[in-house]
Amino acid sequence: MILKKISLFVLSALLIQSKAYAYLDMGTGSYIIQAVLAGVFTGIYFIKAYWLKLKMLFSSLTKKKDKIE
Repeated sequence: MILKKISLFVLSALLIQSKAYAYLDMGTGSYIIQAVLAGVFTGIYFIKAYWLKLKMLFSSLTKKKDKIE
């Protein structure tokens, strides 16, 4: 019950906002782009580094599925 109240409060605080009159310079925009690209490339590296383990995991899941059928 308390979790629902907290969630409702946080959601309403995020959705109901007044004008901020804030300034974002070009450095902030480039920093955001850099952070997004770093996340994408980290994900790509993770998939590349653990590709064999992921491949074995998915193949074992499909083999178990075939055995059940």
